Amino acid sequence: MDRSGEELGFSFARFADGFDRHIRQSIRGYADLLSDCAALSEYFVENGTVVFDIGCSTGSFLREVWSKTHERCPEARYIGVDVEPSFRSFWQGAQADNMELQLADVRSYPIPGNCSFVTSIFSLQFIPEGERQKVLDKIYQALLPGGALIIAEKVFCKVPKLNDMLTFIHYDFKRRSFTEAEILAKERSLRSKMKLWTEPQVIGSLASVGFAPDNVQCFWRNHNFAAFVALK
Repeated sequence: MDRSGEELGFSFARFADGFDRHIRQSIRGYADLLSDCAALSEYFVENGTVVFDIGCSTGSFLREVWSKTHERCPEARYIGVDVEPSFRSFWQGAQADNMELQLADVRSYPIPGNCSFVTSIFSLQFIPEGERQKVLDKIYQALLPGGALIIAEKVFCKVPKLNDMLTFIHYDFKRRSFTEAEILAKERSLRSKMKLWTEPQVIGSLASVGFAPDNVQCFWRNHNFAAFVALK
């Protein structure tokens, strides 16, 4: 997974100091998404299990999950991984009891086999499609029965006309915080790194590793961004 993107000066590392603010300004409703994900964690995290966050960035989201569940589950472990070294400077302040934030690539990371709650918030879309399925299979194998995976992705609409409409509405939202040149530079930089699926492709990929289609539910959506919870 590589979320850097040095072309035209854009990189997630560049925004590390204000990353949480930057992504809220880039995805409408992002704060609500994280709040919903943290609330869902209360239904799945159990003592003696692992919470695993892929693409943990500053660690603030994993800390929020920890704050929701650690009193009830003091023996749970919380692990976050990210490939971007610039985030490491934030991790000491985000760490808590039984929490580990590590510089690692999920493709080669040995995910613990007793996970009750796994999250990937706009991270898998940066993994090459040829390797993404292997990562999903690793996640499924690591989840305990009754556990859950939350995956949020930017997706293509099935209808091209609607895809264009939502894309430009999203650009209008981003213009509140970024210049048109900044928006274009980011789009050009990410086009070689962010490989999007349609919603049926996301659900199909989850089904192919073992999640029953009836146990996969979209619970959040904004413009071309959607989040799904998959139950094992």
